[in-house]
Amino acid sequence: MLAVMSGTAAHAWSAARLPEITIAGGGALNAQVDINRDGYLDLISTSPGTNHRGVVEIRYGSSKGFKQKADFRYEGPMDWAQVGSSPMAMDVNGDGWPDLVIGAYSYSGAKQYAGAILVFFGGPNGFPATPSQVIEGPEENSFFGFTMRSLGDFNRDGYADIAVSAATGGDTQGKIFVYAGSPSGLVLKQESTLAYPMLSWWYFGRTFDTGDLNGDGIFDIVVGAPTAYGQGRPGLVFVYKGAAGGYVNSANQTLVAPDYLTPGDGFGSSVAVLGDVDGDGFADLAISAPNYLPAGSSGDTVSPGRIFVYYGAAGGFNASGRTQILAAPDPDGFGFFGEVMLGQRDFNGDGFADLIVGASLRQRGLLGTGPFPGFVWIYTGGPAGFTKAPYKRSGAAGSVDGLGAILDAADVTGDGQMDIITANPVAPTNDQGLLRVFRGAKGLK
Repeated sequence: MLAVMSGTAAHAWSAARLPEITIAGGGALNAQVDINRDGYLDLISTSPGTNHRGVVEIRYGSSKGFKQKADFRYEGPMDWAQVGSSPMAMDVNGDGWPDLVIGAYSYSGAKQYAGAILVFFGGPNGFPATPSQVIEGPEENSFFGFTMRSLGDFNRDGYADIAVSAATGGDTQGKIFVYAGSPSGLVLKQESTLAYPMLSWWYFGRTFDTGDLNGDGIFDIVVGAPTAYGQGRPGLVFVYKGAAGGYVNSANQTLVAPDYLTPGDGFGSSVAVLGDVDGDGFADLAISAPNYLPAGSSGDTVSPGRIFVYYGAAGGFNASGRTQILAAPDPDGFGFFGEVMLGQRDFNGDGFADLIVGASLRQRGLLGTGPFPGFVWIYTGGPAGFTKAPYKRSGAAGSVDGLGAILDAADVTGDGQMDIITANPVAPTNDQGLLRVFRGAKGLK
C-alpha cells in the first residue's frame, strides 16, 4: 500500500482551550514517568540557563496539573555544558525509585566538549543536589549525550538500561553506546557500541529511537543516518535487534530512501517507533525526510517535507512492503514536516497507535525574529493505518508561540485524557523559552 495523505481537512482540537500552565523552559522535556510514585505523571523540563549551562527542573503531577514552582532544580556546573538533552527518569540501580538521567553534550571534563551524562539517584526524598554519577564521553569534541533513549531492561537483570549517542564521535560519523544498569548505577564499560563508518558527516546516531519492534519483550534500536548535502546518496535507516546479550554492530534491517529522494532531502533526519498503528500485531515505524522538496521547486522554497510510514510484518519492514506517505498538511506555512515526531502514544484511547507531529525549530528562521505560531498535528491509527484527517492545534496567528517545536504527550492529571506539553525555544522576547501544558483533548473521544 502506497498512499499520499495530506491534512487539509484537519479536525480542530480543543482550539479554544488556553494552556493550563506557562513557565520558562524552552528545551527538551519528558512527561512519561511517575518520579515520586504518587500515581501522577511528573514533568521534566529544561532551559538554557546562565551562559548555556543548562537547567533541569522537575514538577510533580497532581489531579490539578503542575505547579509554577519546580520541586527540583539543577543548573549545569560550567558555561556551555548544555545540560538537559534527552531528560529521562528510570531505575538504573534497582532500588524501586526512578533515577534522573540527563545529557550534557557540550560538557568539558577531562576532554574538551567530550560531553557527559549525569545520573541523579532517586529516593523517597527526591534527588540529590549534585549528580550521583558523571559519565564523560570517550573522545574530544564527540558531544556524547546528544541523544539518549531508554532500552527498558534489555538484559533482564532487573536494572534499567540506556542508549547514548555521541553525535560526532568517530571522526564526525557518530556512535551509539549501550550502558547497562547495576546496583551501583550505570556500568561504566559499554555493553555494546553501534557505528556505521561509511562517510564523514554521516550523522549516525544524531537521531534514533527505541522500542520493541518484534514483540520479544526487548527494545530494538532504530537509527537514522541522513547524509549531508553533496554526499551523493540519500540517507539510510538501520534497525538493530535487541537481545539479552546486547546489540550486535550489524543492522538486521536497512531501510533505503525511496528512489526519487535526493541526498539533500534528509531521509532519516527523524525516526519514531510508533507501536501498532493498524492493529495487526506488529509494530510500525515512521521515518521523515523533512528537507524534501518536490521536483521543480525554486531554490528559495521552504522544504515542505515528507513522512514515510513503514508497516511491520513477521519478516520485518522490508518483507511487509506496506508503506504510507504523509504529506505536509500546509506546504506553504508548515515547513520541514516530520522533523518533530512522537510515537508510542494512543492519543484517543481506541487501541491503535497514533503519530504526533510538531512544527520544526527551523521554521523560525536563522534569527528567530519572524512570526512562528507553530502547529501540532495528531494522526490517529486504525485498521487501514492513518486514513483520517489529523487533528490540529496551532499557536496564535502572527505570534512566536512555537507550538510543536519540542513536545510530549501524556495524561498528566490522571483523568483519562491525553495532554500536550510543548516547548517554544529561546526567542527575542524570552531568553529561556516558554513551556505550555494544554489540558485534555476531550473532543478526540
